[in-house]
Amino acid sequence: MDNPQEGIPRLAREAAVRYARVPGVFMFVRWDRCRGCGICVKDGFCRFGAISIVDRKATVDERRCRGCARCTHLCPREALAIEVRPPKMVRGALEHLDRKVSKILK
Repeated sequence: MDNPQEGIPRLAREAAVRYARVPGVFMFVRWDRCRGCGICVKDGFCRFGAISIVDRKATVDERRCRGCARCTHLCPREALAIEVRPPKMVRGALEHLDRKVSKILK
């Protein structure tokens, strides 16, 4: 790397991949489907190490989870699922819009 500035975009991209999360997307475990087999904690399943086994069930650490949803299609029992919670700003805008539309339709 002759030019030190060439490394800046690469470092920014690596930081975004490591720390950015998909807004409003959260993973959860369907307890009735999870058998605690441990496949989800093996290397390469969750690239961020957000899944662990606690009391023989998978659990997702929201601080580590980036919302990529990769785990949802890798679990053989489909025990990991997506929950979409709109960010607070979007939720507020939708509530405001709902109030306006409700007044018009009355």
